[in-house]
Amino acid sequence: MSMNLYLGGWGGTDGGWGPAVRNYQIFLRNSDLVEPGPVKTFVLTDMREDSIDMGNFGVNMAGWPDKTSTYGFWDLPGFYHNGSGSFAFADGHSEFKRWMDPRTTPPVKPGIGYPDRFNSPKNPDIGWLQDHATRPRVR
Repeated sequence: MSMNLYLGGWGGTDGGWGPAVRNYQIFLRNSDLVEPGPVKTFVLTDMREDSIDMGNFGVNMAGWPDKTSTYGFWDLPGFYHNGSGSFAFADGHSEFKRWMDPRTTPPVKPGIGYPDRFNSPKNPDIGWLQDHATRPRVR
């Protein structure tokens, strides 16, 4: 299980990732969860064993909401539940998400580490992850 990067970031900061993270809301309190709201913001998710690197799950927000040609991954979700990943949301409910695009679920490489930062244009699974991770930062 990994925690949504945008819930706390790195000690409340963007971790030096610059605009890729800085331009998006890092939620520090429950009261910050206005958009997309607790019912749509995931807290924890399954993460592939070969994609674990920093202990969080980073959703690359490039292209959100409608520039799907720039979609890409930073981390890959698990698909241990019959091609689905499990998610726990900020309001307390949980659900499974069945992955639709095979680029989301390449074969696992145990003990090697999958090169999980790659472009994946027009991948609907990335759109779903983006919709459930954060929103642009309000300045």
